Amino acid sequence: MVEKDLSAEREDPSEFITHRAKDFLSSIKDIENRFFRASESGREVSRMLEANTIRVGYSEAKGNSSALALLGAFHLVCCRWKTALATHESSQNLTKVITWKRTTSSRSSSSRIPLAPASKEDNDDSRNDFVEEFCMIAGSHSSTLDRLYAWERKLYDEIKASESIRKEYDRKCDQLRQQFAKDCSSPVIDKTRAIVKDLHSQIRVAIHSVDSISKRIEKIRDEELQPQLLELIMGLTRMWKAMLECHHAQYITISLAYHSRTSAGTPQGNTHVQIMSQLLYETECFGLSFADWINSLTSYVEALNGWLQNCILQPRERSRARKPLSPRRLLAPPVFVLCRDWSAGLKALPSDELSNAIKTFLLEVHQLMEQQAEQPQKKQEPTDAENGEPESKENQKDDDASSNLFSIKTSLTKILDQLKKFSEASLKMYEDIRQQSETARIRYLKGGPTRT
Repeated sequence: MVEKDLSAEREDPSEFITHRAKDFLSSIKDIENRFFRASESGREVSRMLEANTIRVGYSEAKGNSSALALLGAFHLVCCRWKTALATHESSQNLTKVITWKRTTSSRSSSSRIPLAPASKEDNDDSRNDFVEEFCMIAGSHSSTLDRLYAWERKLYDEIKASESIRKEYDRKCDQLRQQFAKDCSSPVIDKTRAIVKDLHSQIRVAIHSVDSISKRIEKIRDEELQPQLLELIMGLTRMWKAMLECHHAQYITISLAYHSRTSAGTPQGNTHVQIMSQLLYETECFGLSFADWINSLTSYVEALNGWLQNCILQPRERSRARKPLSPRRLLAPPVFVLCRDWSAGLKALPSDELSNAIKTFLLEVHQLMEQQAEQPQKKQEPTDAENGEPESKENQKDDDASSNLFSIKTSLTKILDQLKKFSEASLKMYEDIRQQSETARIRYLKGGPTRT
């Protein structure tokens, strides 16, 4: 259903060729409408990320969309895997997350189960905290991350406990050797030997438990997380394809926009100041939202990629000439290739160029507002030429308005050009990621799993 809505809104490519030039103000209205269309193209990804179903404390803050807040929440979840798990959740919640039952109707055991039971206070539909219908075929992405985190916590606890047992085992082994060296009595030696055997058995049980948990994590990673990430990549591909069409059309519209005398008839006085202030405010929000989105998405992908890299056993000593370990060279599971390519691709996007274009536009709007603020003072000191030639004064107003519109048009053209280029780069990046991920999957199936 989402794909049909998006395809219906996409522009006919022939329209780019037969695009008609319009005056500047009419072009601005078209550009505004296409911004609304571009925002609509992100709904599918927002549903995939359950933007309205996850409780995030700061999601209601002004200027922060729930989708961005969710990406930040994902980053916090993933980063908890890196922080030595300093804080402890209750064992009841941990067990609840781990023991979710796999349903036969979905590949993900978390795809039909909400993250937590909703209380009576949370049943208000307007809050949209939790719903049972998720929009990923591969299951709930946030629930999968929660389950991975829960199993990682359990793995950490098992390793920490086994480390204590191993230290005690080493200490008792040293004690047993000393007793043999001192030729202690048989009862003393037998008692120590029995303790050593018991500790050895505990170590074997701990190793089996760690191995079992590790396999469970790998199963969730390969059978749930990887399909979800691939589905998300495909959704982002469709989103950026629709956005590219919108921003391409916007760029053509602003490039062909022309100035007319009627366009120069802009509002004066307080109305003009309010319009310029609103333009400044909206552009600032746009720039901040773009920066927050880039930072949140980059942090989220780097957190996932960093966690996966920690799963690779690095050699203790590596020569300078030796290349760093590569998921492709090791025939690692496809999720390693996907996250590594995604992380590298985000760093290569022309986000700085777009941010700089927005900053330049804001600077020029500031300057125009300052010039407008100085004009009333100059009007209070009329010259002789102005008193004798009213038409010249009117022409001067038109020239000033035309100059302002031309300055705004030039800066806006640069922004839309960078938006178009950013959309092109994003679309190409996600298409390449999907293609490389499929290639890695085929190679992995043919070559079989190897140690990563």
